[in-house]
Amino acid sequence: MAQQQIQKITRDTVISGILNINPSKSSIISQMLLDFGIHCIGCGASTFETLGQGVIGHGFSEQQLDKLMSDLNKVISEDVEQVRIESSKEINADIFNLKLTDQAIKKVKQVIEQKGTPNSTLRVSVIPGGCSGYLYDLQFIDKPSNKDLKFKQDKVNIAVDKESMDYLNGIEIDYIDTLNESGFKFNNPNAQVGCGCGKSFG
Repeated sequence: MAQQQIQKITRDTVISGILNINPSKSSIISQMLLDFGIHCIGCGASTFETLGQGVIGHGFSEQQLDKLMSDLNKVISEDVEQVRIESSKEINADIFNLKLTDQAIKKVKQVIEQKGTPNSTLRVSVIPGGCSGYLYDLQFIDKPSNKDLKFKQDKVNIAVDKESMDYLNGIEIDYIDTLNESGFKFNNPNAQVGCGCGKSFG
């Protein structure tokens, strides 16, 4: 923890490097940057553009840059559990809602059958990345974490990363297969911005 307190975010910190200062808080930091208006956190520019360049280049003032740096440094130096409580709303598992369309369920069952693992679980989570800030992550796993929210839909085992629940509440996962494209699509009412690929949002 002492190392995290010493290492500070400055105006010269490369944007992508901000997430590496304290990886356990990357989701919170990404959300802070997105809420501020810095959407390049998930694009190629983040690998060479500094925080100062990104903020000033998007029309913000020096005072706003100083405030953002102060807030970010406060987050990386605080206890991770306390930050999580203060920075993200708690979603009650009883009211959490994530559904797959009939086409998505059909595809999931098809993949599980092809894998020959009838007890597989589809795990849904959100990770930093993509052109809009976040990426949806779907994985077939043998055993979900004890910290995951677990439920079934049409006999399909589904697990949701609890740290991603506030991003995924109310989402509908569909599957399309056309001449132009195929794959899972995400209809997310929580997304402020989205990508044409349907797999990235902010």
